[in-house]
Amino acid sequence: MPWWLARSWTLMALLAFTAIVILGGCATTPVSPTTASQAPPDRLLAFQEKTDLTSVTLVITRDQGFIASACYLAVAIDGTVAARFDVGETARFYVKPGEILLRVGRDPQGKGLCGLGQDEWTQRETVVRQGETKYFRLSIDANGKTDIQRPE
Repeated sequence: MPWWLARSWTLMALLAFTAIVILGGCATTPVSPTTASQAPPDRLLAFQEKTDLTSVTLVITRDQGFIASACYLAVAIDGTVAARFDVGETARFYVKPGEILLRVGRDPQGKGLCGLGQDEWTQRETVVRQGETKYFRLSIDANGKTDIQRPE
């Protein structure tokens, strides 16, 4: 093999490695609920009806970013899967006042690579009051760990 061909392969390998490190090292970035796309109705599975009993509004928005962008994230409220979110989507949910448990993880309906890690969920407890609206964001860190948290 000529020396110049060996060098070009080495350069291409180095560039590919650099691209993987740069893209893999990026965590997701927050999206404002006002600029995010509305999650479509077929992926909103529960807590969609506002009544006198369900007077609390939860606004949940998934971050933008490259990590896991081909896969949906699922959100469960008090043990019930409420929605499946794509990148940069937002949705509203209506719950009863009191303590609630929010969980986020890989979509249980995901197939192939999107099916990996479906048993790994992150959960947060929060207390909500009558008539209150609380905002949450879905994020993924550089290691692929999902999280649900209040926006800063």
